Amino acid sequence: MFSEKLEALLPELRAYARLLCRDVTRSDDLVQNACLKAWQHQDDYDPGKGPLRGWLFRILRNDFYQQRRVDTRSETREQEEIEAKLVADCNLEQRSSLTRMLQAVDSLKRAQREAFLLVVAAGFTYDEAADVLGCSAGTVKSRVSRAREMALGRYNSEQRFPEVADRKASPIDELHDALNRIQMRYSAA
Repeated sequence: MFSEKLEALLPELRAYARLLCRDVTRSDDLVQNACLKAWQHQDDYDPGKGPLRGWLFRILRNDFYQQRRVDTRSETREQEEIEAKLVADCNLEQRSSLTRMLQAVDSLKRAQREAFLLVVAAGFTYDEAADVLGCSAGTVKSRVSRAREMALGRYNSEQRFPEVADRKASPIDELHDALNRIQMRYSAA
């Protein structure tokens, strides 16, 4: 029973992990770790406190931020200085609309981006997103509203987006497909 529910949520977990990581390999590892933790602690899951979906997304999100903290500590300042000298600032190609919108979303504050991705991209209700993020539904509504305004404003502006640290761009087609699958799944429901 638990394994069937877990397996049914794998595509959604993978899509969310790819939105967080922007790296296919890291996102697959993240999903695998989250599933392993969920499996090991399945006795701790209480259906009375919320749906399995929210519980799994919270595990995945927490694991992502834990890995980011470890990665940040392991990087050296010298490496950043060398990379800054080697990387040239180039804006030679016109960006596609999807790429530009993804950059606008990436440039949001972390709390706004998380709420936006859960509600808009993953199709969570405000209450489900609030459970995953550990805040009230009203806070999620506010964050999503501000995120929409900021993302659209940045998308429509001619200014460059603030740099987002530790983001690797995955192929746009894969991300677009993942978003379409999420949208189709929740449109049919």
